Amino acid sequence: MKEAFHIGQLVRIAKPSSGSSDHRIYCIVCFMSDEDEARLYRIKNTVGIERIVRSHEIEPAALTAVP
Repeated sequence: MKEAFHIGQLVRIAKPSSGSSDHRIYCIVCFMSDEDEARLYRIKNTVGIERIVRSHEIEPAALTAVP
């Protein structure tokens, strides 16, 4: 079953790239799509860092997560 994310949901990076330990919590701020019509998510953390990711790159944060 495909994961469904929504605007305002808290997420974290599922598998940080090698050498990077990104355990920060991000908030989904908008939906986007690329040329292939694949869904992209613009996420932002409390420091203001923004990233554009695909659904397989993120996972829901724990219910106790605080941004």
